[in-house]
Amino acid sequence: MFRNVFICCLSLTLFISEITCQSRNQSLILSSDQFNIAIDPQNGDYIVLAKDIFFLFNLSVSGGWSSYKYKKNDLDTVLNQPVELNFIHNAKQVLFFSGGGGHVYLFKDSSILRQDKSFLQKNQFGAASFEFKDKIILYSGYGFYSYKPYMTEFSDKTNEWFLRPYAANQYLPKGRQAVVYQVDKNLGYFYMSAGYTLDKPYFEDVENLDLNDVWRFDLNRNKWKQLGYIKDDRRIRNLRFPFFAGGSFYAIEKGPNNAIVKINIANNSFEKFKTDHLVDQSLVEYGTVYNAEDGNILLVIKGKELRDKSSFVISIIPLKELEKNLIISNKYYFTVFDRLWPFLIMIVVLLSLVFFSRELKKRKYIHQTEKPVILFSLPENEVSYSGSKIPFEDEQIQFLNYLVKNGGEISNNDLLDFIKKSNESLDTLKKRKLKLIMDINQIFKICTGLGHPFLLELKDDNDRRYKDYLINPIYEVSA
Repeated sequence: MFRNVFICCLSLTLFISEITCQSRNQSLILSSDQFNIAIDPQNGDYIVLAKDIFFLFNLSVSGGWSSYKYKKNDLDTVLNQPVELNFIHNAKQVLFFSGGGGHVYLFKDSSILRQDKSFLQKNQFGAASFEFKDKIILYSGYGFYSYKPYMTEFSDKTNEWFLRPYAANQYLPKGRQAVVYQVDKNLGYFYMSAGYTLDKPYFEDVENLDLNDVWRFDLNRNKWKQLGYIKDDRRIRNLRFPFFAGGSFYAIEKGPNNAIVKINIANNSFEKFKTDHLVDQSLVEYGTVYNAEDGNILLVIKGKELRDKSSFVISIIPLKELEKNLIISNKYYFTVFDRLWPFLIMIVVLLSLVFFSRELKKRKYIHQTEKPVILFSLPENEVSYSGSKIPFEDEQIQFLNYLVKNGGEISNNDLLDFIKKSNESLDTLKKRKLKLIMDINQIFKICTGLGHPFLLELKDDNDRRYKDYLINPIYEVSA
């Protein structure tokens, strides 16, 4: 028993040491910090744009990540190194804009193509970005010592940026950075909340002011409407790496637990998923992108083993895993409890097996030691077992009743005298005796299903001619 328990515990230890939270497919490791990630909305390809090559992967195609050379890369014609690019999550094409606004790039046909005729504006860092009616729109953001209250949009006709005019005579929300936002393209609504701004202008007070107002902007009428406020216990601060999935806004709330925040501004729904294991274990870097084609997330992480290296892991993780709080990493780093709970379960299982094994042995022993009860009803001349009548014949029942009354045992001579009829020879009498004993045992075995005969024949060791007949002692007779 103890040897089996030891083997089970040892096997469980080896099993736990190899447990990893597997990403959906093979991860891509990059030894450079000059890259961008995206999803192609037309075919669901996962895209990683590095400086000299790009990588593609699609779940519906066999194989892992594949690398390709650019046919054309306009980034190299503009700057010596790639600019900070922001992916437009819900556009119809793979579009990027430079951090702070200005340059716009399209990834198409193995090329990064510049689309704008602008310059690096550096005026809307951290802006909310989305596509509406084939136009890239940026809301608010930070630049030149202030947070912008306006929207800018990129015209695909002139390839220039313009201020989006607001309708006159309306109250505007404060300019801010890192907002929570959501776009309803069918109704033409842009929902916005949270974020932070300067408490006082011109850095008189360097403390940022966290905001909790909720707004809706009508993209067709260019009008703002305040919907209310987020309650204090729902206030969201320092969101990073936002992405959209299924009509909800997701982000990581920077803080002691790195909680995953799921928000539906339109429905006033706020959820948090604790991710304590992310602290000092694996950190999300650069951003996350949701693939509507297969329900997975493309994200960049830096695990514990890569902290001191200029390397990153590009992983594909199912959104359900993120919400179930399994891990945002290529490898699961267990806490002490995570390592111990399988042992606890195994101990409970082993104890349960020992308990049930003992119970089964106990019941088996009781079953073996308990004598089957054969009930004799002398007035009615009936014999029964477990409530069922045993159909003995009259002569058999008379003999059995006589046997029970005489203590359950009878000698050969007494048995012959009991069954003797007038004018019978000794040979005939012996044959009738043997037939009586055999018939009783056969009827008893067939009707009760018990494996042992009801009547036994005992011979004297000194005189083999002397015999006794008795009721089998493994049976209990009740009259």
